[in-house]
Amino acid sequence: MGEMVNIMEKIASSFLELALALRYDICTCPGCRKKMLSYVLEKIPAKYVDTATPHFDTIYKQMVKEYGRRVIIVVYEAIDVVSRNVSHIEEEDREADFQLLLDRIYQDRGMDLREYHRKLLQRRIALRMNACKVNTYSQYLRILIENPREYEKLFEVLTINVSEFFRDPPVWKGLREVLAELILKKRRRGDSLVIWSAGCAGGEEPYSVAILLREMGVDRNNLDIKIYGTDVDRGILEEAKEGKYKKNKVRNVPGELLEKYFSFSGEEYKLKDEIKEMVEFKWHDLISSKFLENVDVIICRNVFIYFTRTLQEQILSKFYESLNDYGYLVIGLSETILSEARLVFKEVNLGCRIYQKIVV
Repeated sequence: MGEMVNIMEKIASSFLELALALRYDICTCPGCRKKMLSYVLEKIPAKYVDTATPHFDTIYKQMVKEYGRRVIIVVYEAIDVVSRNVSHIEEEDREADFQLLLDRIYQDRGMDLREYHRKLLQRRIALRMNACKVNTYSQYLRILIENPREYEKLFEVLTINVSEFFRDPPVWKGLREVLAELILKKRRRGDSLVIWSAGCAGGEEPYSVAILLREMGVDRNNLDIKIYGTDVDRGILEEAKEGKYKKNKVRNVPGELLEKYFSFSGEEYKLKDEIKEMVEFKWHDLISSKFLENVDVIICRNVFIYFTRTLQEQILSKFYESLNDYGYLVIGLSETILSEARLVFKEVNLGCRIYQKIVV
């Protein structure tokens, strides 16, 4: 006969430890952890199992599969309840220390993160804190002060560098229709076509635009084209200028276009100069930098999710001013135009998140 254990306690304990692994914004002392676990066990019915039971591990896995989702929900509920009602005196003011950290980052590097989503920032900064083996924001702030090179690693996890060529293929079909209309107007009037990829990461997006235009029979010999790629990460912009990409970055590029616009060497695809020369890369901070002017199309996808509602409204207002009359804005598929902004942007293709500036 083995020991009778509450298998739900074992499951709750493991989930709680995982949930608290990178939480530096709340108290995770043994006392608070105990209260969190007690809260969970009050909500989850006990299931006692003899440890000597054959296939105990199988039973455990089955219980996780059957009750795991419910336990996870209650675990996060417990963390929220206990962290908002800490019964002991805390030695540090985590919120104040976090604010000091953001202020120092802005002071030292000019990156204003104070209007970014708090929870998202805390999760990303926690990755570096864990790597540096520190437990408080004040300790991490000291690392930044004493070792400025840590900023490079911090910015790698803070900035949005996930992209690929022709990401979300249906969007590019919608964009092609928009560009076809603009090209006709520009050629008729003899105007320049200006496209801005804001938050361009490694350059996949503006380069995709360049390839798309070439496939539409457009180049600098028959139309004045300006394609700008901007980002807040200086390092990733330097990589973008190189135009070298791993296979996973070009998985949406048809084979004939790979042969036409890329050269393959080793494990990398390198863009040909005729495409690279069509894009100009610039450092730009959407929060503090001056916006481009007289733009026909702004592509800013999967960036707004990092900003607070107030900051989203400010940036959308600046995009409105940047665009020429009846210019276009393309945002991410997981994003939406705020209700206030719908007064100045109308839907052109909701499925592709393409909007047009309303001239008021």
